[in-house]
Amino acid sequence: MWQESLQYFQRISLNAPITLALASGAVGSVVTLAWISARDARERKRQRRDTALELALALESYARTCRTMMHKAAWAAAKPVGPMSLEAIESVSIPAFAYPDKLAWRVLNRKVISELREYPAMVHAAREYLEAFRELGEPLDLCSRVEYECAKLATFALALARATRRRHGAATWKPGAKDSAMERELLDFIVSAEEKRKASLERRAEFAAERRPDAQPFNQPLSA
Repeated sequence: MWQESLQYFQRISLNAPITLALASGAVGSVVTLAWISARDARERKRQRRDTALELALALESYARTCRTMMHKAAWAAAKPVGPMSLEAIESVSIPAFAYPDKLAWRVLNRKVISELREYPAMVHAAREYLEAFRELGEPLDLCSRVEYECAKLATFALALARATRRRHGAATWKPGAKDSAMERELLDFIVSAEEKRKASLERRAEFAAERRPDAQPFNQPLSA
């Protein structure tokens, strides 16, 4: 039986209609699969680009919110001491942050997802720190601390948004007139705040060193 089947197939010419039909079907299947694969790749790339754009827009919006809070903190700190100033200071805090719902996270690679997911955790940690500082620190110190933390979070958000756009081919951010110099202003503020903090620590250290000799007589035994 097997030998008869082999002899039958050997008698079939390559030009036979059935052979041509089989070959044509195979080529058609390959072409169809290649087209489907290319279509899926284009769709996945479009989804990555759209998702990256949504993420970048959320980060850039949060950076603007942080800058607004910085202005609010500076305004609260400048108000004359009184009930109104205390009420204004109570409203000063680091804004909460969350990415939009229903994003297609699955189209991004794990490393990118990890970097993006770490940012809300960073904001949450800063908010918890400021709330603890609110209970123990001075109101005016709280305002300056909110300004500084907001500036750092806004700067990091802009850098993360820019990297996200670049990695996935999303359109480059084109800020309006109000936001055109935002990143430079934030960086300048951070440098200035760190210099002031360093100078303040140095003054405290000098003051503590000056007080040490004054404390020595109290360590001497009282004369009769």
